[in-house]
Amino acid sequence: MDKYELGRKVIEDLNCEFKSLDIEKFNEADTRFRFIDTILTQCLEWDLKDINNEDVKDGNYADYKLNLFRPVAVLEAKRVGNYFELPVGKKKIIMPLKSICKDNPNIKAALLQVSGYCHERGIQIGIISNGWQIIAFIANRNDSISPLDGVALVIPSLEVFLNNYKEVWNCLSKIGFQEEYLTKKLVGSTEEVLPPKLSSTITDYPGIKNRNPFQVDLEILSDLVLEDIIREKSIEKDFLSECYCKSGSLSQYSILSKQILSTRYTYLFESNDKKATLDQIATKKGISGELLELFANSMSKRPILLIGDVGVGKSTFIDNLLLVEAPQVFEKSITFKIDLGSKAIISLDVRVSIIKIIKEQLQDLYNIDINDDDFVRHAYFSELANFKKSVQVKRLYEIDLNKAIEKEIDFLSELVSDEITHIKKSLEHISKNQKKQIIVFIDNCDQRNDNDQETAFLVSQEFAADWPVVAFLCLRPETFHRTKKKEGALSGYHPKAFTIAPPRIDEVIIRRLSFAQKITSGEIHLSNLQNKTSFSKLDELIECFKESLEVNHGLYKFFENVSNGNIRIAIELIKKFFGSGHVDTEKILNIIETTGNYTIPVHEVLRSVIFGDNIYYSPSNLEITNIFDVRTNDSKDHFTISFILGILNDCSVNNRNEGFIEITEIYSQMQKIGYIPSTIDLALNFMYSKGLFETSEKGNVLNIEKNNLKIRATGTGIYHLNYLINSFTYVDAIIVDTPIFDIESRGKITNSHDINKRLERTKLFTDYLDGVWKENNFQNSHFLWTQKSKELREDIDKIIGRVKTTHTQP
Repeated sequence: MDKYELGRKVIEDLNCEFKSLDIEKFNEADTRFRFIDTILTQCLEWDLKDINNEDVKDGNYADYKLNLFRPVAVLEAKRVGNYFELPVGKKKIIMPLKSICKDNPNIKAALLQVSGYCHERGIQIGIISNGWQIIAFIANRNDSISPLDGVALVIPSLEVFLNNYKEVWNCLSKIGFQEEYLTKKLVGSTEEVLPPKLSSTITDYPGIKNRNPFQVDLEILSDLVLEDIIREKSIEKDFLSECYCKSGSLSQYSILSKQILSTRYTYLFESNDKKATLDQIATKKGISGELLELFANSMSKRPILLIGDVGVGKSTFIDNLLLVEAPQVFEKSITFKIDLGSKAIISLDVRVSIIKIIKEQLQDLYNIDINDDDFVRHAYFSELANFKKSVQVKRLYEIDLNKAIEKEIDFLSELVSDEITHIKKSLEHISKNQKKQIIVFIDNCDQRNDNDQETAFLVSQEFAADWPVVAFLCLRPETFHRTKKKEGALSGYHPKAFTIAPPRIDEVIIRRLSFAQKITSGEIHLSNLQNKTSFSKLDELIECFKESLEVNHGLYKFFENVSNGNIRIAIELIKKFFGSGHVDTEKILNIIETTGNYTIPVHEVLRSVIFGDNIYYSPSNLEITNIFDVRTNDSKDHFTISFILGILNDCSVNNRNEGFIEITEIYSQMQKIGYIPSTIDLALNFMYSKGLFETSEKGNVLNIEKNNLKIRATGTGIYHLNYLINSFTYVDAIIVDTPIFDIESRGKITNSHDINKRLERTKLFTDYLDGVWKENNFQNSHFLWTQKSKELREDIDKIIGRVKTTHTQP
C-alpha cells in the first residue's frame, strides 16, 4: 500500500476512534498528541524533521511550524470544541472566511492569532485545528486583500476529510506544499495557471504496478537478507565482522572530486569559533587513539559528539565498536545504547525515553532490578543508616519494630519514586560496587525534531557533568552547526566532537551482497526462517548482480551518486531492483540459464528506482527529480535547474573554493541569461528540497536572503545533469510530469505503454525542448542543451536499433 492510501487508512481509523472518545474532556495537549501529530506525520507525509514545535518569535509561541526548504505554514492547535461548522446545505470545502467568522467569534480570534504569527515569520499559509476540524488560509498576502477577506480550505469533520480526501491531501500534504497546490487553489485567478501535465489525463495516476508472485517473493526475501538481517541478534557479530567497512577511504565512483569529499564537514564551525574541537573518528589505520583514551580514563566531563551525515553508518559504527573493534573496553563497563528513533519511544519525551531505556537495559542486559529491596538498601546504605539514627525512628525500633520497618519502607519508597534521581543513584552504586565505568550512547536522535535533538544534548551534558557516565551523542552535521550558534543549546558549551565519514559505497554493497548469499545458499541458518524455494533464485540473482557490478562500473556510479553516499539509501535502491515490477527478473534468470551470464545495464536499475511501486513517474520520488518541471508560467523555466546545476558543476570540476559558490553569484549569472530573481528563488528552493545541492550552513532551511551563504552541488545533482538528462529511460519517465507550453506539441505528446510510441513521444518532447531553447536564444553558459539533446537522440536511436533487432529475430 502506498503512502497516499496509508494516509487514507489513518483518517479512517481516526474517524472510528473519534466517535468513541469523550472529546469534551480533551485539552490542547490531547488534541495535538491524539490527532494533529498523527494526521501530519502519518497521513500528510510530513517528517518529524520538517516540523518545529513551539516555535518562538518575538515572545510569541506558534504550536507548529511546517518546513520544506524554508518555513511554509504555521499551524495553531486549539482544544477540542465545535469552533466552526459549514452553513446548512453547503458541501464545498473552499469557503469565504467572512462566512466562517460570522457568528463565530472564537474562530475569528484564532484566525487573527495565526495570521499574526505568519506575518511575524514571513510565512504565507496559516492553519488552525482542534484535531478533527481544520481551516487553512492565506494569512500573509501581497495582493492588497485582507487575510480574512479571502477564502479558506474548511474541513469541519474527519468524515468530510475522508469524503474529500484527494483534495485535502493535495492541499495539506508535504508534496502538496511542494507543488503549492493550496496557494493556487485559494488565490484562484490571481495566480498563474501552468499548462496541464500529461499526468492530469491519466486515470488513477501514478498507479500501482502489479507484480507477479515471483517478484513479490523476491521483494520479501531481498528485504530479509539485505535489511532485516541487521536486527538478527544471533548473527550480529558475524554480520559486523564481515560487512562493516571502515571509513576513511574516498569513493572512486563519486562524481564529486576527492577534495570535495574530504571537506564534507568544513563549515561545521563559524570561522571565529574556538569553543569546539573536531577530529576524524577513524581512518584506514583504525579508531582514533584519542577516542579510546576517553574510554580508558572515563573522566570526560562533557558529552562526546559523534557527527555524521544521515546514512553514513553512525549506528553501525557504535555496534561495531561494541562487538568487534573494542569489546575488551566494554567488558569492563556497563554500556547502554539508547535508540531515540525506536518506534516504541518516538512519541515519548526525550528525557523520559532515556531514563526508561536505561532502566529496561539494566534489567534485560545486566539482570539488575533497581527497585529490588536488597539493591535499594545497598544503594542508599548511608541514607538509610542516617535515617535509622534519626528522631523519627531510632526509639521506635525499641517500642514497635514493625512500625519502624514500615517507616523505613516509606522512606526508601519516597527516594525510589523520584525516578531520575533514583537512576542516577543506582548508577553511582553500580559503578562503585562493580568497579565499572558507565558508558551511554544516545543514537538516532536525528530522527526526532529540533527541540528533541537539543534536549538530548542537554541530557548528555548533564550525564557527563553530574553523573558517573561517559556520554556519547550522535548528531547530524546540520544539527551540530545550528545548535553551535548563539541561540542553540551547544552555544554555551565546549564539546568534543568526532566526525564519521561514510565508507565506500562500492565496498559496502559487495560485502552486504556476499553476506546475503551466505543466507540464500544456506551457509547461515536463521532460527526464525523456514527454507524458501525462492532462495536459490535470489542467490542466482545476487551473483548476477555482483558480477554485473564488477564489469559495469556505471552501476556503482549510479548507486554512489543517486544515494549521495548514504548507505541506507544505497541498500534500499538495490532492494527496489530485486523486487521491482519493472524488472523482468525471470527473463534475467532464463538468460543466465541459457547463456551462463547476464550483465545488468544501468537503465534496468534506473527503471526500478524512477518508478518504484508506481506505473508512472511521480514527483514525490525521493531519489530521482524531474529537472524539466516548471514553477512559473514561462517556458524557459524548463532549463532553470539545469543552468544552476551547470554553474555548480563548473565549480565542482575546477575545485574552486572546495566546490562552493556564493548564492549571490548564482543570481548574478542567472540574471545575465534572462532569469528574474523570483524564478531563481523558486528553483533554488525546489532543488534544495530535492537534495541537488548542499549549503555551507548545513541546515534544513535555505536562507537565500543571506548574502554570504555558499552552496555546492551534491553527487545527486551532478548525476542528474551529466547522466540522466540525456538518458531515454529518464526522459521517457518524466514526460508525464512536465507541463508543455506549446499547444501543438502538447496535443502530439500522449500516454502510451508501447515502446515504439514512447520512443516517438520522447523524440517529440526533445523537439519541443529544442524549440524552447532556440526561442529564448540563450547565450553561452555552463549548460548547453544542444549538446544534451544530441546525446539524448543518440540514446534513442540505439534503443530503436535494439527494438528492431529484437522484433526481427525468429
